[in-house]
Amino acid sequence: MNEELKQRYHHRDRIIRVLSKSGNIRAVAVKSTQTVLAAQEKHELDLLSSYFLGKVLSGAALLASFLKGEERIILQTEGSGVIQNMYAEALQVGEVRGYVRMQHGVENPLEHISHFHEALGAGFLKVTKFRYNSYEPTTGIVELLRGDVTSDLALYLAQSEQIPSGVRLDVAYNEQGIIIGSGGVIAQAMPGASEAEIERVESLMRELPNLGTLFAYHETPDDILHRILPDGFDVISTTPLDFYCRCSLARFKAVIQTLGINEVKEMRDEKQNELSCQYCSTKYHLTDEDFDEMIMALEAERN
Repeated sequence: MNEELKQRYHHRDRIIRVLSKSGNIRAVAVKSTQTVLAAQEKHELDLLSSYFLGKVLSGAALLASFLKGEERIILQTEGSGVIQNMYAEALQVGEVRGYVRMQHGVENPLEHISHFHEALGAGFLKVTKFRYNSYEPTTGIVELLRGDVTSDLALYLAQSEQIPSGVRLDVAYNEQGIIIGSGGVIAQAMPGASEAEIERVESLMRELPNLGTLFAYHETPDDILHRILPDGFDVISTTPLDFYCRCSLARFKAVIQTLGINEVKEMRDEKQNELSCQYCSTKYHLTDEDFDEMIMALEAERN
């Protein structure tokens, strides 16, 4: 591998899952800078919404790392603040996507709050897992504790999964409000972990500088894990991370066909031919040929 490729790999968004040398602490760290920046650019987000969506995207990526294959997890917030809801969906294979919805009519959200933690208001955090061996998804819901996402995710892990966990989710931005660093880390006690060992990791996590700033200055997920597990660890897995959406024109057309032939004809007659994916803001345009194809398929089903 030449030096340029080494540097690209070194700075790439990645998720690393490890086990401490003692076997008593498992941890996962993610660098999500480019992923969150992609979300900010695709959705044309302001500083406040990109800051919070960045935390939710990182949190979803961290939790998804404990799943298998294409099992997926969804993090959602609903609140009474200027940020009404957020959605992040992540797959264990390193794909994550999401969006944020602001309170209707709020043009300058920072003018409506005195502190970032007020942005979500009263509400809840919902975590939904879709696993291979479960017919129905499993869901856990907790009230928003502080509205900083970090504390709320820690509360979910403590209440719903009953695992002692330390959580850090951070985002850094420049004077123009552009994301320059984003990421997070979760450390969890395994059976057999002593109180002293747990307290040491928790203390080291509290002492961490802003992770977004560390990533902006070229630290890696490995570096973060060495900070909280100074006695060393064994790497279980490492996975590249990307903002990635599986939307396509074909998928949109399949959904539209479920509306029925009359609705499809009405869309065609009223020139409702622009489609936009809420998860990634990609726009698609239906042509006359697309409408003809859908109508022919629906007429064939009738016969």
